[in-house]
Amino acid sequence: MVQDFESKPVICKKSLLGFAIACITLFCMSYSQAPLFYSNQNQYFLHGFTKAKLGYLENDWLGNTTDPTPLFSQLVSVTIRWLDKNIFYFYYAFLQGFFLFSAWIIFHQKAKSKNLEIGHYALFSATFILIHSAALRWLSYRILGDDYPWFFQAGVAGQYILGAMFQPSNFGVFLLLGVSLFLIKRHFVATFFTCLAGILHTTYLLSGALIIIGFQVYLILEGKTKKAFLIGVLALSLVAPSVFYAAGNFQPSSMDGFKEAQEFLVKFRLPHHCLPHLWLDWVACLQISWIIFALFLSRKNRESLIILIPFLLGLILTILQVITSSNTLALLFPWRISSVLVPLSTMIILSEFIVNLKPAIETKKILHGSLIAIIPVAILGILIPLSNSGFMVNQNEIGILNHIKNTKQLGDLYLIPVNVPDLASTTKGSLSSDFKPVGKKKIEARIVPVDMQRFRLYTQAPLFVDFKSIPYKDADVLEWHRRLVLARNWQKRMADNFSPELIQELHENKINHIITNSKTELPLTGLELKYSDEYFKLWKIK
Repeated sequence: MVQDFESKPVICKKSLLGFAIACITLFCMSYSQAPLFYSNQNQYFLHGFTKAKLGYLENDWLGNTTDPTPLFSQLVSVTIRWLDKNIFYFYYAFLQGFFLFSAWIIFHQKAKSKNLEIGHYALFSATFILIHSAALRWLSYRILGDDYPWFFQAGVAGQYILGAMFQPSNFGVFLLLGVSLFLIKRHFVATFFTCLAGILHTTYLLSGALIIIGFQVYLILEGKTKKAFLIGVLALSLVAPSVFYAAGNFQPSSMDGFKEAQEFLVKFRLPHHCLPHLWLDWVACLQISWIIFALFLSRKNRESLIILIPFLLGLILTILQVITSSNTLALLFPWRISSVLVPLSTMIILSEFIVNLKPAIETKKILHGSLIAIIPVAILGILIPLSNSGFMVNQNEIGILNHIKNTKQLGDLYLIPVNVPDLASTTKGSLSSDFKPVGKKKIEARIVPVDMQRFRLYTQAPLFVDFKSIPYKDADVLEWHRRLVLARNWQKRMADNFSPELIQELHENKINHIITNSKTELPLTGLELKYSDEYFKLWKIK
């Protein structure tokens, strides 16, 4: 029997396990997942695919750049070589389960003094699942023109934990889990999971540090200075290898090159993530207010310090970045802590609401009614990606991608049409494009161009350059930018005058295949048309 907080036993372990499995399954189904090779997966899977020696990706320059997420890449490599690519869906579902489990811990802390039973947990779970469901997000976009439920789980500046698919940012779930476990006095386990997020994805090292400081401040005020010290030592010991890896592999190659690379990342490729004056709109202000409201609701509990401290530290660092315009600080993303605090605030606020609602109906009816009501939402979560109603990619590319996948040869190097948006001038605020049709994604100036994003992973053929997938080491960033400039120049010259000099330049850069849209006509002198459909053409340089 499991004890109902401080009262009598109410439910056996077997029933509780069945309830948990049912809710996690419904949550994973309702939340949904994008098909493989969607959006950021095309960057973060590449090193793993390269390590696995799939196709000819060993010859792709980006796949051989310094890897920012080596443990993730190793997981991808092992999975794709020895298991099955569909296992990636289960990895993501596993992390989704931790997300819901963290919410349950928060609710438990709010409900323990109210003597609530399993039915109230079911009502909380059903409401939480609905708020995070793909169906509600899809409906919001169709009715209101934007994906507003997304902002209850995402941070500012386009930062988030779960997102549409399995990727390194998902490990931010362990930051949520760490905070939740700390609330139930599992201090050292909480520290381990908080550090685990930074170990698996170094961009969480700063957010994890802010949370650990919150842990320590709380313990010191509780008179547990020794435990606060030990937690600090444990945290430093756990993250030291990741810190050394990042410091050793991403140190400046040269100071001028380092500054130039940071400038390209902050103001050219990632301004929507890096510049507060671009992402701070009315929605971001409401998200910040949401965090403050959650802190207000928790004000009577000293545990609120473990939320307040990282919030204030993140705010101070953000203000410091605005004052100094530091590119280094911008690329540390001090505002990324909001990707933890916003969903945590949603958990706190919803818990407070359910606890004080005290539904005046029989607990058993709440249990059955809540779980039954959410089943249609779960089914829609499965149907949305299957029916191509969400997480849409350009299906017009399938023909040419399949041709390249089946005909590629060792030594091939492809040049695709490169669309370079001016994100620094078009971006204002953050958004989720997961439920936008492809046509609207293409004209949305705040979205990185969606065409040919999956080229490398789908065809397993080397690519000269694209705008979506980028390196992070300074020398690699400069090479990426050089290639991007060349590709744009070549495209313009192809449209104006495809000359023998251009063919020579392509040869010098080892490019022997060119993809153009179907309306492009190139001279057959020096070229051979290898594939054509109503959308694209593939040309081989003789």
